[in-house]
Amino acid sequence: MKKFDMGKYILFAGNNATEIFDYYKVDEMHGLNRKDAQAEEVDKTTPKKGDEGNGVYLYGLTNYDPADKKLTAKDPYKPFLFINLGTFKRYNTTEKATAVMHETMHMAILLNNWNIKDKEEEVITFAEDEANKIIKKLDFDKKESPKKQFFKR
Repeated sequence: MKKFDMGKYILFAGNNATEIFDYYKVDEMHGLNRKDAQAEEVDKTTPKKGDEGNGVYLYGLTNYDPADKKLTAKDPYKPFLFINLGTFKRYNTTEKATAVMHETMHMAILLNNWNIKDKEEEVITFAEDEANKIIKKLDFDKKESPKKQFFKR
């Protein structure tokens, strides 16, 4: 997993849904648990006898650092934005960009303490700017899959 300090938050780009749990050394955070995230990686794609698996689909996750008990979203507990590049192989470039924008909108709202009244334009502009930075970092325009291209750096 790659880690980038984006100023107000930390960006993680991982290979699978469990790496974010590994990084923070937790089995559960923010209502999600490692077992269900791992099950998505294993079960969801190979259902048996009508069982759709018990996994959660996790292409991205934005939230507070699990150690940030007061939800300050400040150093040393910057919030995180996690992108699961393992799932991105299922998407075209436009869908990948939309997924990143989805997560940056969550981050923009989190950084405004969930209150964007009278800040709508600023929040959306922040999310757009951050999405463009992340998309550039992950290099979605390459012919090679972003995961392979990204992780060979």
